[in-house]
Amino acid sequence: MTINSFIQEVSDNQDEHLNFLNASKWIEEEAAEPDQIIENLFDVGDKLAIIASSKVRKSMLTLQFCLCAAIGKPFIGLSIPKPRRVIYIQFEIKKNHCHIRLKRLCSALGIEAGDLKDNLWILNARGLGLTGEEGIERIKAGIQDYKPELIVFDPLYKISTGVENTAEDMKAMLACFDMLAEGTGAGIGYVHHDAKGTPGDRNIQDRGAGSNVLSRDYDACLVMSEHAAEPGAVVLEVLLRNYPPIEPFTIQWTNEGEGYCFRRADEIIPDKKTRNTKPAPPPLSTYYPIAKLILGSEEMNVKIFKIHFKEKTGLANTRIDDFMAWAEDPKDPRFLINEERGRGKHSKTIRLAEYDLEQ
Repeated sequence: MTINSFIQEVSDNQDEHLNFLNASKWIEEEAAEPDQIIENLFDVGDKLAIIASSKVRKSMLTLQFCLCAAIGKPFIGLSIPKPRRVIYIQFEIKKNHCHIRLKRLCSALGIEAGDLKDNLWILNARGLGLTGEEGIERIKAGIQDYKPELIVFDPLYKISTGVENTAEDMKAMLACFDMLAEGTGAGIGYVHHDAKGTPGDRNIQDRGAGSNVLSRDYDACLVMSEHAAEPGAVVLEVLLRNYPPIEPFTIQWTNEGEGYCFRRADEIIPDKKTRNTKPAPPPLSTYYPIAKLILGSEEMNVKIFKIHFKEKTGLANTRIDDFMAWAEDPKDPRFLINEERGRGKHSKTIRLAEYDLEQ
């Protein structure tokens, strides 16, 4: 069925019989419980968007979600009530890199082949020409035997046709997703990129490049923003149509042995990076080569060293004090301090610890 025939069939059915429901009877009946993929967030048959800027690891988060959904494992602190049959369609990276990502995520998450059973199927669609209505039709025909409950596209722009800033073109693509959801009964997820600029400055409902039709269409949205201060940390915001709001929280990218994944990090305040965020200062170790050039293999008065160090680095006195404390750490000293006190005499000199180690 093409999108045009799908729309025509819906229109014809509506013309034949408009099914008005008696609200008084509905009040007396029990409402059907939603079939939740993510508890109180995203249901089977609904649409979920995952939005972030480039290189924030939105594809990693998406594949991690697919893995968790396939085995019924909590996803970054969000409950997944039961395992689901998942189709993950990725368009951007080559097959071998997708393979590596899968293995490393599974290693960090403690997932083995037996855990997945036959619940996760991956289509590496780079270069296959799957776009627009025709592409959705080919995918729909190809997944019938898998009976998926969740279908995820990564990213949206690779399956879309037309201009993403044009409402009509975006509506046509979203209608294709509606057709796929109706035809399969599955929930539909898709990854989308942010517009240029500083995404953290925008409200969550204004995130995502292109027409604002997108933000009015999805049932749930996960939005990723760089953290203001913590390297590798991401602030996650959630926008929902059918469930109560969820407060923003922080997730942290972690390397664990041979694997990597996102972990929930409630100990990190969810502070988004914005245009007003001051860049984090470089690590104190950055200034060590300058100190080495000043000291060489000689011993120097501490006050004279600080004068030269300030001239070379331009650091404030408080930052220099921080550097000195770092360099004099007794657990891993870079500097050795020699202090002599006597009647009318107080001298304090500094030298590099590495020269002592070489002797």
